[in-house]
Amino acid sequence: MSEENKNIFITSHNQMGGVTAHTVNFGPQARQMNSQLGDQLLQNIPTSAVVRVVAVLGDGEAFGFANQILQWLKSNGYSKAEGVDQAVYTQPVMGQNINKKSETEYELVIGTRQ
Repeated sequence: MSEENKNIFITSHNQMGGVTAHTVNFGPQARQMNSQLGDQLLQNIPTSAVVRVVAVLGDGEAFGFANQILQWLKSNGYSKAEGVDQAVYTQPVMGQNINKKSETEYELVIGTRQ
């Protein structure tokens, strides 16, 4: 059973404040590298290409996600993967964007979570 399919039930009796829980999450959760994204990268970027991974400057969630993607690239045959760089853009960057710079060079920009 995968981690995301586990149900955990916790019962608390006579609790006087505090939190009784296995995991407490507030707000949107950080993106995680997954097989669907990996399949998309394999379909759109040749493993022989130079891939530069860039995250939006100042977005810690995007930077963490970009690092996961870089590690995935390196462990899946993208020996020329580089980064993670950070950049400032004149317009908001949302989601993940693949920019083809040339036949052998790609830029993967990780923007703010949508």
